[in-house]
Amino acid sequence: MEISLSYSDTQGKGDLVDAANTNDRISTLSKDLLLKILSSLSTKDVVRTSVLSKRWGDVWKETSEIFMDMRYIKISKYLFIDFSPYAAGWMTKVINDHSGNFERFTIYHFAHQCVDGMVEAWIRSLIHVKHVKHLTLINCFGPFVPNSILTLDLPPKSFSHPNLKSLHLGRYNLKDPHGFDNCWNLKKLKLIAVFAEIEVFNVVLMSCPSLEVLVVDLHCHKQSGPLKIENRNLKFLCLSCSQINGIEVATPSLEILTVKSLSCEIENFVIANPNFQFNRNYWATGQLYPHTSYYISCPPGQDKTSIGHEVMMSEPTEYMKFYASMSVSIDLTNTKEVDMLKEVLAAWPDEMQELEILFKNSNAPRKEGETPIGRTKRKFWEETKPFPNGHFRVYTVWLFNFSGSKEEFALASRLITQGTVVMTMKIQPASISLSNKLEIEAAVTKLKELPKGHTELSIVMF
Repeated sequence: MEISLSYSDTQGKGDLVDAANTNDRISTLSKDLLLKILSSLSTKDVVRTSVLSKRWGDVWKETSEIFMDMRYIKISKYLFIDFSPYAAGWMTKVINDHSGNFERFTIYHFAHQCVDGMVEAWIRSLIHVKHVKHLTLINCFGPFVPNSILTLDLPPKSFSHPNLKSLHLGRYNLKDPHGFDNCWNLKKLKLIAVFAEIEVFNVVLMSCPSLEVLVVDLHCHKQSGPLKIENRNLKFLCLSCSQINGIEVATPSLEILTVKSLSCEIENFVIANPNFQFNRNYWATGQLYPHTSYYISCPPGQDKTSIGHEVMMSEPTEYMKFYASMSVSIDLTNTKEVDMLKEVLAAWPDEMQELEILFKNSNAPRKEGETPIGRTKRKFWEETKPFPNGHFRVYTVWLFNFSGSKEEFALASRLITQGTVVMTMKIQPASISLSNKLEIEAAVTKLKELPKGHTELSIVMF
């Protein structure tokens, strides 16, 4: 009987594997099927399969995705020995022994586990040797130095490689911006709890002109600014900034802006984008709740969902915060845009503080014979199910540029009667001719006469 000691678990114990006396039918499967099986296992279990048989010995080396959480490697309660340094060496061996390229590689580690340029070596090997496409490196709160921030000292163009498309760094200090030199390759960048001087951040962002998704939680060592975000390709931007007293955003293609937390005042936040003409924002409620601004756009003939929408829907718990606020701009005659709004609101946590809906001018009443834009003739107000669902609630709804069109009236009436709006609906009429003023006032009067889902709901026109 052949007995092998596998990689130790969190309790410092080992698992015994009897590889000789098994009816080994799995090893007769094709390599593609074996790789599919391994893709559903944790990295620790993937590597452990190498002791099952000679056939399994090298299969793990061709897996395209690795997730390694080094936080689970602890001090042995029996020997009182810290195995963390060995874990970092083992991680290096996993990278070096792998026989192919990586699609995705994720490492969670403690700062004390990585000394003498260990993280920098991983970055160099994963990007420039293994040609990883999606890389995540997270420096976690450690048990020995809880507030430790690991400083990255990277050579120029460390993150510059045509294969690398997305990068996520967490809890590092950037000594300088040189590692990001010439990063035309990056499409998605996440810098979470990253520390640096404002000049470093600005050069880093300027060095990544192809970004479509940018998620940052930035901390300056001293009060400074402004942070400058200039990018013609950016579709999704999520901001959290500390010790930064000003932000300048020039992103003509931006679809979604989420502000989680800012230390600057509203007069020092400047966004140059003609589509972002919202009346509500992060500062509007006076409570500094997270706020999302979403210019919903889906031109006729475009079947592919927008990048910003895909990002938001892929991580709803990250970007849709409980009791936050949101502004949306929408064309209700475009059924695709209506579907996108419905998806977002249906995925939101139970309660939202504020919802601003800015109707585009195309919501104005259509002439006889005109048809709505979209892939189907279905209209949201003809459905029997609640819009967006029976659970979404918002305390205050603002309706801006209200023209009294059939679509706008239908949306407002559903929000009122099904109990979606809890406290207040505020309506601002569109800037239209005086001849339509009476029609708008009549529509608002009808809305006030509707049965309310919440009896305390007030409806006002201002």
